[in-house]
Amino acid sequence: MNLRRERAVSAAMLRHRLPVRRRQRGYSLIEIVAAFVVLALGMSLAMQSVAGSVRQARIAAERTEAALLAQSLLDAAGVGERLQEGETSGTWDERYEWTLRVEPLLLEEFDQGGGISSVPAELMRLELEVRWGQDGRRSARFVTLRALTPDPGQ
Repeated sequence: MNLRRERAVSAAMLRHRLPVRRRQRGYSLIEIVAAFVVLALGMSLAMQSVAGSVRQARIAAERTEAALLAQSLLDAAGVGERLQEGETSGTWDERYEWTLRVEPLLLEEFDQGGGISSVPAELMRLELEVRWGQDGRRSARFVTLRALTPDPGQ
């Protein structure tokens, strides 16, 4: 019986003790809201960065495609037929417009007494402008020189 009595006394003592303050566990609502705000701002900045990167990659791809088109057009100019002075234009893939200007290069303009005007080749200046985008907002210009093939009729 002694054991029973000791248990009853210790139970009574526990009831009359001052309540022990328990440690708070978890996060408050304010902390959770603040964490979500920081997360939302971070995700917003990350999405803007990704969108900018995608836009720059698209612009680079368009510029690369325009350069490949220009290379193709300039490589074909004067092949199979003699270059003629003038201007031609066209479209490619419904997205790119191009204008090719061919004009003789006057070597006298560059001659500074070095005898450059006595070069036996006749040079043509080819200037190609490629435009694309809304209303041709983007463009690239390519310039090269081409020696004329001898005229078989002369």
